Amino acid sequence: MSSTRPLDPSRRGELMRGLFHKVRFDTFEAYDDPRCNVTAFTLESFTRTLPLLPADVREGEAYERLMDEAMRLAAQHQEDFERRTGLSEVHIVPLVSLYGFRLPELDDEFQPWLVEVDALPRPERAVYRLIASLGWSNARTAEVLGLSEGWTSKLMGRARAALTTAGVSVEELQTGFFDVEIERRKEKG
Repeated sequence: MSSTRPLDPSRRGELMRGLFHKVRFDTFEAYDDPRCNVTAFTLESFTRTLPLLPADVREGEAYERLMDEAMRLAAQHQEDFERRTGLSEVHIVPLVSLYGFRLPELDDEFQPWLVEVDALPRPERAVYRLIASLGWSNARTAEVLGLSEGWTSKLMGRARAALTTAGVSVEELQTGFFDVEIERRKEKG
């Protein structure tokens, strides 16, 4: 039976540090749409859920309750965020932050390349992330960003050129990291 005592502040902090990135990452993977503000839904999930958890809550149970709330919030707002278009409506979580809790599992060569992707100018970064890391088509990317397909192609070319200039092996990053992540999400979903 769970305790009726609330979490003490140090345990709250421990759960925030231990679970925030995982809940945000799993929410991102569940919706696979950058118009879904996974950071906002994750923060709101923690704000609403942590005060309700008992003092003796296990990390696994806390994760499940936090994910339930994050999924409920995202589902509640899905119709709204799916109608939005334009670069300002896209929430691009930095790759290093998004994959941060998994970085020890990743091949060391990808880490500095992810930093370079995060350093791209916002329009190029948005196009590159939607096409390369989410596997979206040029047409869908253009529609969501409110751009022409031609301009989206131009931005993708600029992103690839900037990454190559920065020493990133764009093809290796695509096949060794992004394609692997896309397949993992498909298998998981």
